[in-house]
Amino acid sequence: MDILEKIVGWANERDQVRALILSGSLAGIGKKDDLSDYDIALYGSDFDFIKDDRWLTGIQSYWICIHEHFEFWGYDIPSRLIIFDSISKVDFSFHPLELLRQLANAEKLPDCYQIGYKIILDKDGALTKMRKPSMKGFIANKPGQEEFRKNTDEFWFEVYHVAKYLYRGDLWTAKSRDWDLKRQLRQMLEWNESSKRNWDFSPKDNGKEMKGWVDKYIWDRLGNCFGRFDSEESWDALDSTIKIYREITMETANYLEYDYDEQSDNQISQFIENLKIKSGIKPGI
Repeated sequence: MDILEKIVGWANERDQVRALILSGSLAGIGKKDDLSDYDIALYGSDFDFIKDDRWLTGIQSYWICIHEHFEFWGYDIPSRLIIFDSISKVDFSFHPLELLRQLANAEKLPDCYQIGYKIILDKDGALTKMRKPSMKGFIANKPGQEEFRKNTDEFWFEVYHVAKYLYRGDLWTAKSRDWDLKRQLRQMLEWNESSKRNWDFSPKDNGKEMKGWVDKYIWDRLGNCFGRFDSEESWDALDSTIKIYREITMETANYLEYDYDEQSDNQISQFIENLKIKSGIKPGI
């Protein structure tokens, strides 16, 4: 019996649970493999049993359970992220019955179901008329000028800090701040691709499956943006990140008909060059 069958069997024995919906890649058209997560929404009432983790043993023994929550249609939804000892990861979310009724009658599905779902339990037949998924969701929104500028401001702000900590030899802090650069770069890459697709593009969270959509000439250069825990390689990685970001941002600004922030680019780039000269490092970004 696989983990999904065990979950359905467990839910059938609990009166509080009235429906289960599987979403994510296992229910949609995304890539699937033996390590794909099970994203399961439980709909019901009286979920007090999740205050501790003993309920999980009714399904299967497990290794780790993380308690989290998120907002969904105006409700605060508790969730439990579990790695079972079958090497299966299951993300449970616990939704009130009011949401089940709203979902059943919704004119438009939320994005998490719009990209695909499977009803794996419906004790009361409440979801028989639930709309079919369009298999399109989480479409990237076209940024306004202010949002676009916020991305560039945050990028150059963090570039300043990465350079400062590299100059000081504080590699751990530099690497920590560097990841903020990568988040801004990823966002700009997504906007760039969306611009080319007339804003009909659904990138996955955190750069998942990025290799499948980013231009090959960019992908082949991204490896240069990640240096080892080494001062020289970290400076080189910073230079590579700036070059790709500058190129993609200027191109995206052109698509959007926005101004590129040349002033911040020039000022921060000169700051970096000065630090390199002081450190005896060959200049050039």
